Amino acid sequence: MTIPLDPDFRFEPSNNVLLNFYVKDIDQAYKFIKGNNIRIVKEIERIGDFAYFNFQDPDGNVLMISNS
Repeated sequence: MTIPLDPDFRFEPSNNVLLNFYVKDIDQAYKFIKGNNIRIVKEIERIGDFAYFNFQDPDGNVLMISNS
């Protein structure tokens, strides 16, 4: 563990999406994430041709995968 420059720094994971990953096949990406026991925090939502879902990284930050 590294010591931050700011001794009062306290890491807190973000509940807001920090990063969006683009994939061609949202269902395949979902299956991969689910199959690796990664916590999904929002199931696939489909809006016309657009689809996305959110998951947590190992630090607890929320990330998104979308097909557009």
